[in-house]
Amino acid sequence: MSEKVVVPKFEIPSETTHPAIKIIASIAILLLGTTAILGIAIWHRRSEQMAAVAKRDAIIAARAAEAKAAEDKAKAEIAAAIAAKEAARKAAADKEAAKIAAAKAAADKQKLAEADDNSGGRHHHHHGKAGGAKGKAAGATVASKSADDKKPSGPKSTRDNAAIDKLLASFK
Repeated sequence: MSEKVVVPKFEIPSETTHPAIKIIASIAILLLGTTAILGIAIWHRRSEQMAAVAKRDAIIAARAAEAKAAEDKAKAEIAAAIAAKEAARKAAADKEAAKIAAAKAAADKQKLAEADDNSGGRHHHHHGKAGGAKGKAAGATVASKSADDKKPSGPKSTRDNAAIDKLLASFK
């Protein structure tokens, strides 16, 4: 028994990991950590941008509402001014129409009065020869008065009577 038995040497791997694997794992963990930190920073920045956009949109909407309110107020003021101007123009037209109606009524009244005076004057000139000459002179004055009635009694008006007639017709 003198012979020695040589047993082959087997190496049993240990329970520890290889140092290269440890380095790769630590780099992967470090990469995941930095990616998570970067993702959180990007998400935070994006939410701040969204909040800023929402705030800007709210300010724009408020200013647009203010501008629309100011525009509506200006339109209302313009409409009120136009209505007041229209009312003043209508009042002036009504006043002018009343003046015209009063002038026509006065002219008609004067014509009636002259017609009454003339009819009495014509009646007297039919009696006798002496009254005839007197009647002819009276007739001449009547003719001159009626010719004077046709003449305008003041400076010529520069108003557009067609526009006034059209306005008066619209009231009927």
